[in-house]
Amino acid sequence: MGHFIYIHVPFCEQRCTYCDFYTVTSPGDAARRADAWLELVAREMALWIAAGDLDPAEPVETVFLGGGTPSRASAAGIGRLLDAVRAEFALSALAEITLETQPGTADAEKIAALLAAGVNRFSVGVQTFQPALLAQTGRLHSADDSRRLLETLQRQTAASNATYAIDLISCWPGQTPDQWRKDLREAAAWGADHISVYELTYHAGTAMRRRLDAGEIEPPNEDWRIEIFDETANFLTAQGFEHYEISNFARPGRRSRHNENYWRLGNYVGWGAGAHSFLFPRRFVNENSAEAYQRSIAAGRLFRREIPQPDPHLTAVENLQMALRLVDGVDMDWFADRYGCDVRETRAAQFRALLEEGLLTQNGPVVRLSRAGRLRFDSLIEYLL
Repeated sequence: MGHFIYIHVPFCEQRCTYCDFYTVTSPGDAARRADAWLELVAREMALWIAAGDLDPAEPVETVFLGGGTPSRASAAGIGRLLDAVRAEFALSALAEITLETQPGTADAEKIAALLAAGVNRFSVGVQTFQPALLAQTGRLHSADDSRRLLETLQRQTAASNATYAIDLISCWPGQTPDQWRKDLREAAAWGADHISVYELTYHAGTAMRRRLDAGEIEPPNEDWRIEIFDETANFLTAQGFEHYEISNFARPGRRSRHNENYWRLGNYVGWGAGAHSFLFPRRFVNENSAEAYQRSIAAGRLFRREIPQPDPHLTAVENLQMALRLVDGVDMDWFADRYGCDVRETRAAQFRALLEEGLLTQNGPVVRLSRAGRLRFDSLIEYLL
């Protein structure tokens, strides 16, 4: 089946106002710490292999460096990590090597070195091209930094099979329809093969949530949210993108293979503090502590902790929540066999109601979200729980 590898590099120069991922703010020192971190990750990989949980005979299908700000690491540091991976595993012919890339952290020389090291997909965290909205994010880059990076990627990936993706966030406080249309059209104009559109979420503990709770900001109303969803889907599909997942759009053949594996409930491993792993049916987590992670790996001990499995119904619904996000839908016969729990039976009344209300559609054993189901996805899952 191959290996799907996520590497969490938690270091940032400054924390974004909406971010609830595990990060370590390290002003002026994030690049040095990121390089040292990747050396630890290579040692963690060796510990996983020694534990017998990764078969070196299986090829690597994807490597995804996320964070944090993994693009603060040097191209040489990323190259050494990828060399360590190649020393233990073969890469598949279609191996996808993704680097989350923040504008302002990679110039043309660095992009060329990253391409030479084996990175073949750059996920660019634009978030918005509107300066007034970008000022709300706490990010250090400007809209022009995003444009310079995209221009560099457009030029330097043209002669290779490498590709680049754009991440946008919608539904900012005070965002106007015209501002959103400008973001959407500029993103499409840059020639990216993949565009992700995530609705702003006010996670507990974030600066953005504190402003919301204090009454300093007000999110867009429900009608505006629906308008954004529909306009985004209609515009990008008209531009030749496939709306293959609730928040993701890709040119034909350019889906994110790494993320699609999550949604297809495939196995994956995560290295670095804050990373998660899934080797069916077992789940593991590396706790959110860079210091404890460093001590453990330096001492030759795996840092992971196995996550106890909850009741079968809860496990099934949590996994169904991932799988339903894909436009391809879920074969419920396969799903019931895999998880030993048939939601069609354990929540028969709720499941039937979702079909009758048009939130789900069914074709034989395959169940898919309708447009209405995508718009009400969170409440739909809560209803099944």
